[in-house]
Amino acid sequence: MRVDLPGGQWADLLAPSDLRAGDMKAMRRDQALTGVVATMGWWDAARDVLLRRIITAWSLPLPLPRDLPGTEEEAGSLDRVTIPVYQALLDTLEPYIALINGEAPEDPKPSPGSAGTSTVSPSTSATN
Repeated sequence: MRVDLPGGQWADLLAPSDLRAGDMKAMRRDQALTGVVATMGWWDAARDVLLRRIITAWSLPLPLPRDLPGTEEEAGSLDRVTIPVYQALLDTLEPYIALINGEAPEDPKPSPGSAGTSTVSPSTSATN
C-alpha cells in the first residue's frame, strides 16, 4: 500500500493484514519496560523496528530502513529523514499497532497477492 509523504515523496508499506507473529515479536523484543509507563525512547525504538519491517520501497534518496537500520555509531535511514517525513510515517502506524495490541476490529485477511507470507526472512526476524 502506497502512502504519500511530504515533498512529493512516497513509501510502499505492507498492509496491516500482512503482519506476522515475527513482526509483533520483533517490535516487542528487547524493549523492557520499567513499571507501566513507556518512555518516548521506547516508543521511538519500537516504532522504528516496525517501520523497518513494513516499508518495502520508497522514493527517498536513502537506503530502505531495513537495509540501513543504524547503530550507535551510525545513523540509520529513519534517523536521516526530515521530521515531517518521519511524522508522516508514524501517522500510518495506528492500524498496525492496533493489530499487534489485539485491538483490531476483526481478524484481518492477507492482502491479495501476498499469499499470506511476510517479506522478512526468518534469519532477520531474530535480529530486528
